[in-house]
Amino acid sequence: MAKSTGDSGFLEQVRQSFNTADADLVGRAHALARSRLQDQGVGLQAACLLLEQQADAISIASALLAPLVWQGLIDSTDIEKRFGVDVADTLEDLLPSAIHHGGSGTHPSREDIQSLLTVIRGTPRRALLLIVFRLLTLEQAVSPFSDSLQGLARETLDLLLPIANRLGLGALQRRLEDACFRIVDTPHYERLEQRVAPIRAEDDKCLHLLMIGVQRLLANNHIPCRVQGRTKSLYSIHRKIQRTGKSLDAIMDRVGVRVIVSSVPECYAVLGLLHAHFKPIPGTFDDYIGLPKNNGYQSLHTCVYPIREISHKPIEFQVRTELMHLEAEHGTAAHWRYKNGQGMIRDQQQTQWMHSLVVQHREAPSSEAFIRRLHHQVFKDHLVVFGNGGRIVRLEERATVQDYLKIINARLPRNNVVKVNGRVVTLDCPLRDGDSIEVPTDGDAKDARRETMRAKQSRAALTGSLSVFPLEKSPEAEE
Repeated sequence: MAKSTGDSGFLEQVRQSFNTADADLVGRAHALARSRLQDQGVGLQAACLLLEQQADAISIASALLAPLVWQGLIDSTDIEKRFGVDVADTLEDLLPSAIHHGGSGTHPSREDIQSLLTVIRGTPRRALLLIVFRLLTLEQAVSPFSDSLQGLARETLDLLLPIANRLGLGALQRRLEDACFRIVDTPHYERLEQRVAPIRAEDDKCLHLLMIGVQRLLANNHIPCRVQGRTKSLYSIHRKIQRTGKSLDAIMDRVGVRVIVSSVPECYAVLGLLHAHFKPIPGTFDDYIGLPKNNGYQSLHTCVYPIREISHKPIEFQVRTELMHLEAEHGTAAHWRYKNGQGMIRDQQQTQWMHSLVVQHREAPSSEAFIRRLHHQVFKDHLVVFGNGGRIVRLEERATVQDYLKIINARLPRNNVVKVNGRVVTLDCPLRDGDSIEVPTDGDAKDARRETMRAKQSRAALTGSLSVFPLEKSPEAEE
């Protein structure tokens, strides 16, 4: 649960984190909220949580001002005049009803989904604020949980959780998962919490020994690094047990270690040392640096048996650079703070994806169908295909060449062709994992058309020869 560091502590962290202009923006929002509210409460808690997520000054200032808007103590015109259009735009439509009231059924209705999409309106910063305030509401809820609160938690699992994942908000996503699990399925949550408690004590002991050993190993090999430990969230453990049917002891990535280095070559060097020093578990290595996930996530993943005395306990390693770690944990929350090219491109991609949700919802036959599609896009394994120049594109299962062209936003002129693995194919050709796709550019369009014509002529010639020389019937066919 987010805890306020107090006014002075919060403002000091702001001054250390931002330049003078941004720190002044947050400071003025804090001062106004303090002067007009008897208790800053949730606004300051949200601002502290956003500061932990390395969000930008506009998001943090908006969180401080949100309670003023909800209580009618300031309007959008005054906000824009005092704090600028970005803050006013972020707070527009962010009403208490969007944060505190969810669907009443098993799943959100079309109206519930439409209301939520209207609030975020395809803008990652609005979605971030909604997620943070929703998280605080769920974490601070006290049992027994009302039907309304359970509906709110179910809506969060159905809609906000995949959005948080797609925006790269790893730290917030894990907290949302456990907060919703506690409310939606309290008996299972409490039983799993009791089962995990003694195992987690052993996990923590193993983690402490392992982190010391890894730091020593990499220091001896002259690789500067940061080493972090983490234990899997209760919700993630619960879902994995349900999905795989494995026992709690058999969940391999229950304990994890992150090794954070300064460059990509060092990531692979660390991987080699880990595999040489420990016993790697076959089939557990994933290279998300070479093939990033749709939400931009990059890391090397591998599972090993690390310590002989407790070799039955597998450990998952995640190896990444500082920038990859920032993206994995804070995602879109940090894009505006660190205005580098890669972060801005990722923000544009996320904004486009969020805008596409409105169209997908409108075209979906039902709210359940929209939710299934949303979860499939975000959580399911996808095909990886390689386009022109080695471009990596992830597609849904059973995707076709036409789906690929839509993803890369390419319009194929008439008579041009696409090749898959060097072979001319039609637009409805299904794609397989690892396929290589060539889309002709203007320069090679004529060559592609000539090749298509030659292929048609060859097929015509073959057909003609078969018609001149009819096939002989076999004796079996005559009987």
